[in-house]
Amino acid sequence: MSPVTALVTDSTCNLYPELARSRRIHVVPLYILWGDRSYRDGVDLGERELFHRLTTEREIPKTSQATPQDFVAAFEQARAAENADAVVCGVISSALSGTYASAMQARELVNFPVHVVDTRKVSWALGFTMLAAAEARDAGKSPEEIAQVITETASRTHILFTIESLDYIHRGGRIGNASRLLGTALNIKPLLEIRDGIVNSVDKVRTRKRALERMLDLIGEVGNGRPIARLAVIHGDAEAEAEALREAAIARYQPGEVFLSYAAAVLGVHVGPGTVGICAEYSA
Repeated sequence: MSPVTALVTDSTCNLYPELARSRRIHVVPLYILWGDRSYRDGVDLGERELFHRLTTEREIPKTSQATPQDFVAAFEQARAAENADAVVCGVISSALSGTYASAMQARELVNFPVHVVDTRKVSWALGFTMLAAAEARDAGKSPEEIAQVITETASRTHILFTIESLDYIHRGGRIGNASRLLGTALNIKPLLEIRDGIVNSVDKVRTRKRALERMLDLIGEVGNGRPIARLAVIHGDAEAEAEALREAAIARYQPGEVFLSYAAAVLGVHVGPGTVGICAEYSA
């Protein structure tokens, strides 16, 4: 009989709170630092408020990783809640956040097995790996097998997004000066992806409409014709465009599961208002 496994992830996963609860996935919030205040992502500061404040306040917030102590508490709480023997934890790309390092430190501070996976993903691409992990747990897989499911699922996910301004990503050190200046000078709409754990420029188009159309095309092309098991559309206070993209993606790709949400607040700090993205998990 396999050991009982508890699942932990971080708040960049974009899983709705009710979805995380129903799949018994425990979520550790990252932090948003605004002025002299520190907010827990999705707990003290939600997505809608974050994007509203970004458009109304002059000061730009910063973000901070979850701490080792946060993960120790989460590992212990998850283990107790699930009466588990071990914990499997999937987190945001280590190239984007120090959260993985915190989870690895926390692993050494508890007296039960913890498997930490650097998914090299973020947002729903991370969330999809955890949904797959929950399915593997429910199927009676071992902690080692569940960790492998996370890694394997991550290899079958891809996320694309377009942003209104490169200033937010540039300010956070996520993209180079040349791309920011080119986009500003020519009023080009950038199309970005997470590849090899970091933000990568895919294309630059002239209009917002074309950026959304190109994103819809590319999410199919990346999958090389494979069916899409799960699909999510995220946005930064651009709900109408996101809903239209979701409907277009359903019509074209007939994904198994479909989700629509704001980008997690801590991600919103780095992408800014007007962001629209699409994430797919391709079938094995």
